[in-house]
Amino acid sequence: MLACGTTEANTFVLSAETRMILEDFMTEVTFKKDSIVCWEGELNDKLFYVKQGGVKLSKLTKKGSPLMMFLYFKGDLFGEFDVGEAFPSSYSVETMEDSILGVISKTKLEELMKQDGVFALEIMRWQALMRKQSETKLRDLLLFGKQGALASTLLRLIAMHGKQVGEDYVISKRPSDSELGQLIGAPRETVNRMFSQWKKDKVISSTTTKIIVHDANYLRDLCHCEGCPVGVCRI
Repeated sequence: MLACGTTEANTFVLSAETRMILEDFMTEVTFKKDSIVCWEGELNDKLFYVKQGGVKLSKLTKKGSPLMMFLYFKGDLFGEFDVGEAFPSSYSVETMEDSILGVISKTKLEELMKQDGVFALEIMRWQALMRKQSETKLRDLLLFGKQGALASTLLRLIAMHGKQVGEDYVISKRPSDSELGQLIGAPRETVNRMFSQWKKDKVISSTTTKIIVHDANYLRDLCHCEGCPVGVCRI
């Protein structure tokens, strides 16, 4: 695997004690696959913890197509701290499979932070990690074009799910071209064209179930890979 990647949940920055405190004050809610947890623009005063399953956070573009921003899985904590008491959610949250989420109100979280300085410090550390993830995602989407964004996405998939086989990296959980397009804000046809060119250049090869990256350095050059710290190089 790439040294900059991690398969750990984003709560790795929290101690076992802090995670226990959070779980003690959570309400467990069960969602079926493809359920909407929260709509973009909806007032939301909660944070969420994935106990089972997975969710995707997306935004609608001006053309009405979804832009998939983040994916969260078991052990991940996600949500936004509002500037005011109630701010509209920046993303729609949808389950990708049957899921169990722990829900904690921001009011309760703020009370806990006021009472326990160590707990507050660790929550701030988690916030810093989430901010860094958002910054790198925006960098991928805005600075280096669609090729750079797709290259970065493949590197993140390697970091999360890839296995090194000789000099190649095998991504066994292969997203569809449509899903990759949603991750970089491009239509499926654009992803297909870039993949076709990269296959001709022997950068990658693929089957219906996996992607094999033969030249990871080529992808790193395209997205100006900065060697993200642990916990940041993920979808």
